[in-house]
Amino acid sequence: MLFYLVRHGQTDWNRAGKIQGTTDIPLNETGRQQAEQLATVLKERSGYPAKTRIDAVYASPLARAFQTAEILAKEGKLPLRRLTGLRERDFGCWEGKSWQQVEAEYPDEFHLWREQPMVGIPSGGESRKSCEARSERAIRQILEETAGDAVIVAHGGILVFLMNYLLRFHRDPQEIIVANASLSVVSYDRSTGMGKLLALNETGTLEQKKSF
Repeated sequence: MLFYLVRHGQTDWNRAGKIQGTTDIPLNETGRQQAEQLATVLKERSGYPAKTRIDAVYASPLARAFQTAEILAKEGKLPLRRLTGLRERDFGCWEGKSWQQVEAEYPDEFHLWREQPMVGIPSGGESRKSCEARSERAIRQILEETAGDAVIVAHGGILVFLMNYLLRFHRDPQEIIVANASLSVVSYDRSTGMGKLLALNETGTLEQKKSF
């Protein structure tokens, strides 16, 4: 099966360089245009809605992801399902601030988070262990519910955790910057539990590809 992994389109906080976390910021106009463009890319890649094997679009309940998913689902006439486990990591008191502000206001926390990501936790926020565990529960639920392919619309860090699970990697979200409204594709063999990365960070054109 194929997993089409999508990061939400741009928000005003993305543009301003602010940490969003679980703060529910909607898409801005650029983000909506990005999602519409991505729907075309996804359509060309998957061939939907004609002879589609895509069972459903799964999305984080946060507005920026769900609005992106609505545009993709509408284009392909696909079922759209909210999945709480796909929501972004809770960054606690860091939310609404830039990374520079966080480093200045919470220097010890920030440097621990950068140097030991499995240990560092944003003040009042969620641990990586907790976030990664619920991401894995979410992907297992999707595997149980689908027979064909699936589109997943979520957040940068969550998508890295999903790729870790599917590809048996151990990358940290700080290592891989997933672009707004980008498409990554993983081929997954249910019988072996092994995945293969087919595309990473595709945006406007099918030729724009990167790899780990």
